Amino acid sequence: MKLQQSVRLAALALTVIFSGPLFAEPQYKEMVTIPAGEFEMGCKPSDGVYCVPGTTPHKVYLKTYKIDKYMVTFDRFQACIDAGKCTKPFEGAACNYGEEFAGNHPANCITYKQAEDVCHFEGKRLPTEAEWAKAARGPKSTLYPWGNTPAPSCERVVMNDKGFDKLPGCGSGTTQPVGSKPEGASTYGVMDMAGNLFQWTSDWYSESYFGNSPYKNPKGPDYGEKKVLRGSGWTARYPDEIAMTVRFDYAPDGQGYVVGARCANDTN
Repeated sequence: MKLQQSVRLAALALTVIFSGPLFAEPQYKEMVTIPAGEFEMGCKPSDGVYCVPGTTPHKVYLKTYKIDKYMVTFDRFQACIDAGKCTKPFEGAACNYGEEFAGNHPANCITYKQAEDVCHFEGKRLPTEAEWAKAARGPKSTLYPWGNTPAPSCERVVMNDKGFDKLPGCGSGTTQPVGSKPEGASTYGVMDMAGNLFQWTSDWYSESYFGNSPYKNPKGPDYGEKKVLRGSGWTARYPDEIAMTVRFDYAPDGQGYVVGARCANDTN
């Protein structure tokens, strides 16, 4: 009798364990709180990398905000599609929508509006360029999310560190699951700020904006033709491409296979 009771209890315990949240599929919706404070945006010669035009060094103060720990995955994007709030991203070529492996990969080939839509669906918004930069560089404004050294490699970044005779994406030929390079996390614990995919920000692009940016909570120019992308992609080879000083202008209707998104939110 005691043996039978022990077996029943063990079976019950296994049922609880396997049906409980311990084995639930991760949703990757976790957000990180970035505390208020000052940091430096921009690029200067002493950083040791090529400074792209429009990256004048300047101090910025941001109030407390939240940002996604992970980029928006295809699973998260599909939930928005299923709810009728998002349209399907572009398919084919190096665009991963519909691929069997894609669920926990960052959603690529999405336009600015699609990025906005998925963030709004989750009750969030796109980050400003300044918010993105602080979450990536930390209060000490480091060159890479993990610090100023060592140089980027596949130990920390989804990139192409094998040269022209190997597949990019650390040999995979595409993106890799979000959070797959924990050693590349930023000071605040935000993942994939370098590599995997470039990410949309809410700012309009202007090459002269950094030279005239407001000190507190800048939101970019009032209008423009292109939006700002930050980060780098799975095809990047060189430290200059992966430094957190890089910024690019990109048409809002663009659907690049190295373009994705992460969301942000206010704390109140």
